[in-house]
Amino acid sequence: MERRSKQGVQAITAVVLLLAILLVVNLISTQIFGRVDLTEGKIYTLSKGSRELVRNLEDPLTIKAYFSENLPAPYNNTARFLRDQLDDYKAYSGGKLKYEFADPLSEEELEKEAQGFQIPPVQVNAVEKDRLEVKKVYMGLVFLYQDRHETIPLIQNTAGLEYDITSTIKRLTTTDRTSVGVLQGLGAPDMYQQMNQLGSVLERNYDIRPVDLSRNQLIPDDVDVLLIAGIEEEVDDWTMFAIDQFIMRGGKTAFLLNKVVTNLQEQKAQKAPFRIDDWTKNYGFAINDDLVMDKSCGMVNMQQRMGFFTISNPVNYPYFPIITSFSSSHPIAKDLENITLFFPSTIDTTYAAGKELDITPLFFTSEQCKLKKGSYAIDPKPQEDFSSYTEGPFVLGAALEGAFTSYFENREIPRGDTTLPQAAGLSILPSSPETRIVVVGEGNFAKDMFASDPSNVAFLMNMVDWLAMEEELIDIRTRDVTFRPLAEVSTGVKTTVKYANIFAPPAIVILIGLIRWQIRRRRKNVEFLV
Repeated sequence: MERRSKQGVQAITAVVLLLAILLVVNLISTQIFGRVDLTEGKIYTLSKGSRELVRNLEDPLTIKAYFSENLPAPYNNTARFLRDQLDDYKAYSGGKLKYEFADPLSEEELEKEAQGFQIPPVQVNAVEKDRLEVKKVYMGLVFLYQDRHETIPLIQNTAGLEYDITSTIKRLTTTDRTSVGVLQGLGAPDMYQQMNQLGSVLERNYDIRPVDLSRNQLIPDDVDVLLIAGIEEEVDDWTMFAIDQFIMRGGKTAFLLNKVVTNLQEQKAQKAPFRIDDWTKNYGFAINDDLVMDKSCGMVNMQQRMGFFTISNPVNYPYFPIITSFSSSHPIAKDLENITLFFPSTIDTTYAAGKELDITPLFFTSEQCKLKKGSYAIDPKPQEDFSSYTEGPFVLGAALEGAFTSYFENREIPRGDTTLPQAAGLSILPSSPETRIVVVGEGNFAKDMFASDPSNVAFLMNMVDWLAMEEELIDIRTRDVTFRPLAEVSTGVKTTVKYANIFAPPAIVILIGLIRWQIRRRRKNVEFLV
């Protein structure tokens, strides 16, 4: 009896001590905050760029979250995540950033205020009292800085939330925006009709403008970055001169070019009519006259006749390589997991030998690829034979950085076909200051019809950010872009796994039965001997 009483006292003492420890830990936790982010890419931790941005705020910034209370799932988790993230921004701002939550449905004045900032109400489904109902809610942010404001009208989930907040703060607090020019003419896609999707993303952080050199103008002085994407016609001497002198004055340039012009609907392909190799070799690179075919590829629908019917079947299409091999160190590519290219060509950077340039290959084909040269048959096949795909990997994109020399040094300034005095009073800049060039042997993926892949858009945005030397947004943008394909395995491995799944389960059951039978048999023998 005395022993049981002693054990009871010890148990009660242990419980009291445990409760006391938990109480002390809770009291300490109210004063000291800590958190460990174990996710890949640290998606719940503010990036260095976000921390530096709010740490360097010159004036107070107020963020007002117009969020309805008692939001149904999953929107209640979004509100909680947003509050935690705004706490982090506030903590790193040194007191310059403040935020508050307000429910526009609680007061008529608050609702008018939210709508005045272009934050609309939205309808969401909610299950209440075992019934599905439609609720009117608000889920938007407004950023107030000096006499300006910016709005994120709707936040439905947490994907890309840090990027949206940081880019909005950057846009609001930056007075001088970088100007990005998009070359028009020469068969390039129209900026407003064929590149609208990319343009709408870029214009959040940059001033976007068309650059037309057809009347022999120079590139305006206020253009900082030039995109040359998808041209399909011969490049005249004046255009080459204008771009050359843009580079010589320190302009940053992206060459996104297909050396083979294709038409998938008509299944035709031919060499591009422009011949710019001598010109680009001067800057250290050339785009080759070939087409890449890769086993790691996308799919297209192929029409096949089945009796009286026409059936559309998806088939592997090696001219649409899915790129998964990236530079592990360059800001443009190091956090990317995949991009899809459309009829790309390889690039050659050996022409930079002897030049004081830093060259970084950005991405490569897989090892299981080959090149198509001369005759370009691009029709899809029901069963592609990949046994000869052993020539890779090849470089499809590269970044060059350094001081470049002018292609027109020791050449005359070209004169155009118009009466404009384009060459009057001009002198050739023979070399550039430190500047940047990106080259990709593919220009189609900047077009709307190919730019729907979030990974492609992330790459293009990273490229522009790097060229514009605004790299703080790159790390944030690629955090939520993930690609997890199954690893390619050999036929032998597939066969082994297949038959293992068929025969292993019954074999295991039989083995367990034999083991149990053997144990029971031994027990009976022991009992018999006893």
